[in-house]
This record gives sequence, structure tokens and C-alpha cells, in this order.
Amino acid sequence: MFHSKISKFSNFSQGVTRSIAVASCVWAMSLTGAAAETLRMAVPSDPGYLDPAYWGSTVDQFLIDNLYPRLAKYAPGDEWKIELDAAKSVDLSDPQHIKFELKPGIMWSGGYGELTAEDVKYSYERHLDPEMESGVVTEYAFLEEVEVTGKYTGTIHLSEPSTTFWSSTLVYTGGAIISKAAAEEAGGWFEATPMATTGPYMLGDFEPGNKLVLELNPDWTGDPVDFDKIVLLPIGDENAAELAFAAGEIDYTRTSSGNYDTLVANPPAGSVIELRQTLDPLFLGISQTHESLSDVRVRKAIQLALDLPTIIQATTGGHGKQATGFVAEGLVGHRDGEALIRDVDAARALLAEAGAEGLTVRLDYTNTTARDTAAQIMQANLAEAGITLELNGQDEGTFWSVDEIRAADLQLHLKAWTGNPDGYYTMQYFVEDQIGYWNWEGYASDEYVALLQEARAATDDAARGEIYKTMQGMLEDSGSFVFVMQEPLVSLHRDTIIPGTLPDGRPVFHAFRKAN
Repeated sequence: MFHSKISKFSNFSQGVTRSIAVASCVWAMSLTGAAAETLRMAVPSDPGYLDPAYWGSTVDQFLIDNLYPRLAKYAPGDEWKIELDAAKSVDLSDPQHIKFELKPGIMWSGGYGELTAEDVKYSYERHLDPEMESGVVTEYAFLEEVEVTGKYTGTIHLSEPSTTFWSSTLVYTGGAIISKAAAEEAGGWFEATPMATTGPYMLGDFEPGNKLVLELNPDWTGDPVDFDKIVLLPIGDENAAELAFAAGEIDYTRTSSGNYDTLVANPPAGSVIELRQTLDPLFLGISQTHESLSDVRVRKAIQLALDLPTIIQATTGGHGKQATGFVAEGLVGHRDGEALIRDVDAARALLAEAGAEGLTVRLDYTNTTARDTAAQIMQANLAEAGITLELNGQDEGTFWSVDEIRAADLQLHLKAWTGNPDGYYTMQYFVEDQIGYWNWEGYASDEYVALLQEARAATDDAARGEIYKTMQGMLEDSGSFVFVMQEPLVSLHRDTIIPGTLPDGRPVFHAFRKAN
């Protein structure tokens, strides 16, 4: 079940953690001599994998989304809208056979020629190669082939109709198109230094732990951008990023929602502070495959013992809202009025019924200020119900590294995933063949799989939304999921720039503008 590239992810994550540690010490590097055309942005870490088959971090996603073409992608702005990108046209009238035509003249950097339908075919079908061990293979499970019908045209053939393949895969990060020639020259996959990208920016200098520079792509023929250079500085500590901003060293950074009120009350000079709700679900997973947690009554007791409103208040300053599932408010499939309510007496009764009084379990989480605060509150909550919670805060690399031994020992785990406007993206991973990969909870249900299939083929948003609501209810009823919140995001930027972002705050580099 566990493949060699799982350990490769482990190596990447540990490298990221080392980068964060170094970056936190060097945030005050002198960039005051940067030209006005340079945009300086703090990011949580160095990138690890810029190969779309293996991306795993927030920064990986930022860069893949900005450096590679897709047939279409979500547009910057305040509403979730899909716009054509590399495609001149896409025919979605048959959700099992998607036809596309590329725009001519899109050139790969590094002299790798023009983007063609052969690149599309290679980019999608490589995920099906078992030797690739793609981390997003689940998203391509129903792809049969990409038929090339001309230099710029092709048809994507699926094994069954799927409207969600478009909305949750092709227009999202896993749908990035790469250069076939460059990838084959690199041996079939690559890490943080792709040889060919498209778009207005391309990779420049990369000093791990220090900076990554994006420079203008001389082969870009599309709309001009306002900034000639973007410098990404890996600053893992949010407070350090705020200090760097106040010192004039960076122009844009994300920071903790728990700091929002303080920043608004005492803003740095020349700053703009924005608060947004992300699509990123923060949830507690409870591993039903672990012997101590195999009884659903025990898992439900843990659910009922937790004081989620207090956790949200303490970690976000009250700017988060308790989640009812993986689908954020305002999107198709959001569950209204279904948030868990604490009941310590009911939790104690379930534990007694299961014969699990005096239970001791472990909570794994990434060792950040907000996560540590949440973990301590959970520890106190569970103690009131008679459960001892051992806290195991870890660096990011250790937390996300899963091998066969650790998978068998997973108990409770607090984590956030990157969200997608289509809830199918997240929910497709909680199936049996993902146990030990992304399905740490060990959830498996034939009924759930049948609903996934219905959702894939549903062309009516309302009908698909009802299926999503049912699926999220099933996950919660299993006792293995506690939906905490879709995490809020605070950004801090100079009043001399106008950030270009998706509705949830993810940066779209070419859309950043000078305010003047």
C-alpha cells in the first residue's frame, strides 16, 4: 500500500521545515534597495514539489497555479468564476467526452517550444502510470485517455460521465499542464525546479531558506503585468512576517486571524488589512482503524466532548465560524444548521456504555501557536469527559509524513486541507483505497462510494448539493470527523499595491497591480 514516493514526500516535508527554521532567522534581510517594480511577498515555506503530481504545500499550490497553464482556471476576484486559460474553447456538452482546442502560440520557457495537445495528453495520462505513484491519482481515476485530434485539439475520454472532473480536477491544481519534452528530459518527474513553464513569470534565482525570485518570461505574449519581479521570502512564523512588514522588508503577507483586531486597532504605516474566509477545512480526524477508537461510541463521545466555539474564539479571535462539513458556506452542498453541539454528559454515558472509561488517546498536530492552543483546549475538554489526551505537536514535515508503521498508530489528528469550490474535491479521498494515504480516518463505506458516483454524474447543482450534504452527514455520523471551521485568512499589504487574489485570498501573481 505504501510506495517509495511517500518517503520522498517525507524528505520534502523535512526540507521545508528546515527552510522555515532558517527563514525565521533571516527575515530581516535587506531588500530596501529593491526597485519599485519588485513585489516582495512572504510565504510560509520554500516550495517542495512543483511537479503537479506531487504537490503538497500551500506554496507548491501557489506556484503551480501561477506558473503552469490549465485548460481553464478560477479567475481572480470576489466570486468563484471559471475562465478559459490555455484553451481557446472547451465543449462540456458531453461530460464523458470533453473536447478542447488550445490557443496557438503559447510558448514554454527554456526553449521547449509551443504548448500542444500532446502536452495535455502527457500531463493527464501520466497520473495513471503506476510507476509515477502520483499523489493526485484519485482525481484521475476515471480518465481513460486523451485523444489527440490535431496540433491544438483533443478529446478527454472518461470511463463514465463526470461533471466534477472539470470543476474539481481540470480547473484546479492537479489539472496543470506541463511540457512533455521538458518532463521527459528530467526523467519523468521533478521537484522544485521545473525546466519549462508558461505565463508572464518564470523561475529565477532560488536560494532555499532565503528567497525564490520570479522574473518576467521573455516568451510571454499575453497581457502585461505591473511588476517585473516577484520575490518570495519563506517566513514560517506569522509574527516574524508582521515584523518584516512593519520594517519595510515585504509588501504582502498572510498572517494569523487571531491578530486581526490588534492590527486593525494599530495598523502599520501605509498598510491595508483584509479578512477573508477560506475554503480550507480544519477538522479533527479520529482513526477508526486504531484499536482504542474502533468503537463508534468512543468516537462519538470525543465529538460530543469538544467545545468547538471556544476553540474557534481562542484561535481566530472570533473571526472563524464553526463548520458543518467540508463545504464552505455559500457553496453548493453546504449544510445549514448542522454544527455539533457539546454534551459532556452524553459523552460520559457513551464511554461507559462502550466500557471505555479511563481512555487515553494521542492527538497529533502541527506545532504552531494556533494549533497548540486548539490542542490544549481539546485536552481540557476531553478531561471533563474522563478521557486523557496526550499532545504530540510536531513540525510540519513529521506530521505529514506517513509510512506503514505510523499509519497503524494514528489516533486523533488535527489538520487543515486546501479547499476547492466543488466539495467533491475533498470528499473523494475518504474511500477505502486511500486509507493510509489521505484517508487517515480509515473511513470506508459502499454507500458513500455510490453517492460519490451519483455526485460525479449529476448535472444539476441542487441535486449534487443534496448528495454532498448526505455524504458529509455520513462522515460525521461515523464519529471519525469533527468539522471545526473553514479557516479565516488575514492579509497585510502596502497601500501602494492592489492584490490580485482568488475569492479565498490565494494570490494570483499576474493580477497584482500598482495602486497608482
